[in-house]
Amino acid sequence: MPRPHLWMLHGPTASGKTALAVALAKHLGAKILNTDARQLFREMRIGVARPSEGELGEVYHHGIASHSIHDEVTAMSYAQWAQSWVEAQLEDHGHVVLVGGSGLYAKALLFHSDPLPKADPELRAALEAQWQQEPDQLVAELEAKDPVYAAQADLKNSRRVIRALEVIALTGASYSSQRTSETDPRPRFDADYHEFALWPDLRILEERIALRTTTMFDAGLPEEAQALAPHAHLPALQTVGYREFYENPGADRPTLEALVRTHTRQYAKRQLTWIQKQPGVERIPLGSSPEVLLSCLP
Repeated sequence: MPRPHLWMLHGPTASGKTALAVALAKHLGAKILNTDARQLFREMRIGVARPSEGELGEVYHHGIASHSIHDEVTAMSYAQWAQSWVEAQLEDHGHVVLVGGSGLYAKALLFHSDPLPKADPELRAALEAQWQQEPDQLVAELEAKDPVYAAQADLKNSRRVIRALEVIALTGASYSSQRTSETDPRPRFDADYHEFALWPDLRILEERIALRTTTMFDAGLPEEAQALAPHAHLPALQTVGYREFYENPGADRPTLEALVRTHTRQYAKRQLTWIQKQPGVERIPLGSSPEVLLSCLP
């Protein structure tokens, strides 16, 4: 019996991952699993660049609008939620296509993770409250206690900083020293892994980001963000495309659009930096066809 194949498409935001995933899945007769942390939430549509109704109609997507912003979703809980579905797809169809820009979610699913302590609700609440008041102080604390992890982490992401400090407090050891899977990843699935990353020219990517930002605003992003304003404190809304509205009340459209463009470019560069550090990920140019990916098969 031939071994199953697992196809993972990484890439920065606005690089065309969804279109390529749909084309590849149609070619393989496979289904798609979303690994984007924000497209999981049903209340968020425009600001997370959810696949269009046409794309969703062409190929079945698992993990699109599957959760609520009120659910506590982490990379590990996502991996536990998605694992059985992936195993069933590999057994029944032989192929499954994964696509998304949340690298930590994808990695948590694809590879076994380190046995880190569970969250401590009281400690987590205290750190989250402190982040709201003094984020720079928590960042400085992490840099002092674990400079190795701080050097590679997204220090603007509250969940990354808080989780690292939480583990340090609970174990008395640095967070980086406990993440052995970073250097010795063990595949979670019995399948042939094919990991690709759409790799753009930054000038072209910036043009795509600018166009998509304008399209989102035209499609009703300001109204969507305003409707979700009562929930702005939730982790799901602490993301590009929404927090600009909550941090700049009363700002006009040109100002907000410029902020979203800038923050999206910064996020895309962080995504590219993360991908660069991942072993076994093959870079492919924007606009690649499924045939480029399938050429890896014997």
